[in-house]
Amino acid sequence: MIIVGAGLGGLALAHGLRGQGIDVAVYERDAHPDARPQGYRIQLDEPGLTGLRRCLPAPLFRLCLATAGAPPARVSVRDRRLDTLADRPAALGSGEAGEPGPFAFDRPTLRRIMLSGLADHVHHGARLVDYRHEADGGVTARFADGRTATADLLVGADGVNSAVRPLLLPGARVEDAGLRLVYGRIPLDATTRAGIPDWVFDSIFTVVTGGPGHPHLGLGPVELAARPDHAGPARIPPVALPPVGDYVACMVGAPVDHPAMPAFEDLRRLTPPALRRLATDLMGGDWHEDVHRLLGLWDTDSLFPLRISTAAPVPAWEPGPVTLIGDAIHAMSPVLAMGANTAIRDAGELTRALGSVSGAPDPGASLMEAVRGYEARMRDYAFAIVADSRRTGRRRVGQR
Repeated sequence: MIIVGAGLGGLALAHGLRGQGIDVAVYERDAHPDARPQGYRIQLDEPGLTGLRRCLPAPLFRLCLATAGAPPARVSVRDRRLDTLADRPAALGSGEAGEPGPFAFDRPTLRRIMLSGLADHVHHGARLVDYRHEADGGVTARFADGRTATADLLVGADGVNSAVRPLLLPGARVEDAGLRLVYGRIPLDATTRAGIPDWVFDSIFTVVTGGPGHPHLGLGPVELAARPDHAGPARIPPVALPPVGDYVACMVGAPVDHPAMPAFEDLRRLTPPALRRLATDLMGGDWHEDVHRLLGLWDTDSLFPLRISTAAPVPAWEPGPVTLIGDAIHAMSPVLAMGANTAIRDAGELTRALGSVSGAPDPGASLMEAVRGYEARMRDYAFAIVADSRRTGRRRVGQR
């Protein structure tokens, strides 16, 4: 199998398929795993935990949990004066994973763990150009550097800017959600911790919103159960992980038409200090002093901008030797923290579907039926979550 994209969904799928005895090659356009910022905190509950457990070898799954944090399982929404607008339980772990959850992971650490054991299967610097269908029912992928690869199935796991999606589904649309974020983190060290108010740690994630059409602040504490550089080497086999301290993921967002928000191309050109000034200026004097205190603790060097996208529903298509998982097919805004959960669920669903093909009397026909079943299930659950994310984003933060 060919997997295009070495993000969380693609790596989970690679492990899952290898566990089923299926040969896998992952092709990633980035030159190396740290080629660009990909965020900090990530929240997994159900169904992401079940997908992760279904795909990963048991020692890696345990290492993921051992290096995660477990803040209070609540999601809070507050107004700019910090009065509570909503306070609800987060989704609790259940199902196959059997873990209490939800968990807050450091995304780079999680990805490093998921790269473990795949060194000979992940090929970096490989940008997909196109693919062609073969007479025997397979597919050949062609990459910009001249490499080619042929397999029974190609899976696009290459995110919101997928190269696979427009080739497979030219009519599929990914729309601008009308939100821009400045994303960074507040380190939790002896200097900063004393300045962070207690309410930040009361929930796994807190949104402080000015209402639709106005800026908002998102906060997610990441207090790891064990330092990754200690926990990884303690595993057998050992997994080399970099040191990561505790932090609070902190993001400031605003609608694209906010008068202080520049065009995204201009936003991308801003230096981290300029991004900090922009975000600070978005929060006026009528925001609670705690908000300004928190932004004063931001690690300036950690800041980078994000444009939020959301997918339009896609009608059913005829299955073939190419399919999609994760943001490549159902990008969604982050307000429900379900993007990564759903991508990893996809990986688990596709792993289970393809596991039934081995040893079938007619493997080619069985493969297409497995892909058909996966795609039907994925469309049902994923686009319902996309729609829910859109509705919630409109109500809370002015998403389009």
